[in-house]
Amino acid sequence: NYLLTMSGVLSTLPKEYGYVLLVGSSSVFVMGWLAHQVSKARKKFDVQYPIMYSDDKPMFNCVQRAHQNAVENQSLFLFNLLVSGLEYP
Repeated sequence: NYLLTMSGVLSTLPKEYGYVLLVGSSSVFVMGWLAHQVSKARKKFDVQYPIMYSDDKPMFNCVQRAHQNAVENQSLFLFNLLVSGLEYP
């Protein structure tokens, strides 16, 4: 019975919805790249863990804040992508 329900749901998705899923899953790679940029900036500017922001290294703060901003907005982005993709894949 569960399989019949799932196949019914899948058959109602637009055929182009796979592109929506591709974009959503590729955003994981963007997040990984941003995390790598923070790691490189930590080494370059010598900012040790667990310090989130530096008082005297504003360029490190820019890199860290860019990553933090992306993390904060990732869930909203994915939700909006998946929902709006139902109508406009």
